[in-house]
Amino acid sequence: MNTVTKLKTVLHQNKEVILLRLTNSTGAYIEVTNYGATITAIVVPDKDGNYANIVLHYDSLEEYFTDPYYIGCTIGRYANRISNAQFTLDKNTYSLDKNDGIHSIHGGFSGLNKKVFDYKIWKEKIVFSLFSPHGEGGFPGNLNINVIYSFSNENVLNIEYKSISDKKTPINLTNHTYFNLAATKAPCLNCELQIDALMYLEMNDGFLPTGSILETTDSAFDFNHFKVIEDTIYPKKDAMKGYNTFFLQNKKTPKPIASLREKKSGRTLDVYTSMPGVLLYTGGYLSIPFIPFSGICFEAQYHPDGLNYPHFDTCILEPDVERNDIIEYKFG
Repeated sequence: MNTVTKLKTVLHQNKEVILLRLTNSTGAYIEVTNYGATITAIVVPDKDGNYANIVLHYDSLEEYFTDPYYIGCTIGRYANRISNAQFTLDKNTYSLDKNDGIHSIHGGFSGLNKKVFDYKIWKEKIVFSLFSPHGEGGFPGNLNINVIYSFSNENVLNIEYKSISDKKTPINLTNHTYFNLAATKAPCLNCELQIDALMYLEMNDGFLPTGSILETTDSAFDFNHFKVIEDTIYPKKDAMKGYNTFFLQNKKTPKPIASLREKKSGRTLDVYTSMPGVLLYTGGYLSIPFIPFSGICFEAQYHPDGLNYPHFDTCILEPDVERNDIIEYKFG
């Protein structure tokens, strides 16, 4: 039987921020906070049975309030960048927060990563709930969001997103956990990575899609077989520090969209999602108190800047129709 324990409570802007631990029958556990519906710990064993936290994290809840790296949090209303901080929907143009130069990123200044969610324990799951009013960040619609965490006895972490709006509106939610399977603070580019993707989005130096969808085969973006990440970075021949690349899921196979393995610890991670792809971010722009490349993100989501490219896959909520999406992390 799984157990949920309340570990700590602090006040932030006169709201209660809590830290919860969800432990499965094997002794492995996750810790999450209602601030940003954020994952602060995933503690699973290595090949010798030693338990350790394999995600980047802060030592206190208070440090998350000033976090600039989106450590472990829920991202939305719209993950990743929207060019020129605007989009058009049904002939109406919406102007968004410009929090990345002239662009909008991760929901703008009112992103979910800075919100204090309501919470409840339901059937051995932790449910975080939030209301985002019409116009927040520039997005249309009064939006209700649930982020539901569960952790099985097989060490599978499931995140379910439920969204419903009273107006037609885009939604693109993801999780921004940085994984380090060695459970260290050192760079983890010596991990082996596989991504089940035949296509990826070409990105410009501003981390925005150019609109071109390219083949991964025989390129520095070809992870269809396990490769050591650091062996592939330098042949990329672009200005990015590592990878910040969106891969389109190969829907013809039952494989996880991404798999990571670390030889010394023996730990493995398989990523599954209902969404069309995953953005691989290798943490090249992390800085104090972390170091570059010390964590790897698998941001399952809809196409970055998809609202401005008609041939990209976007998720538009119809009024009063609930949308469900999932991300699943399986640890071995």
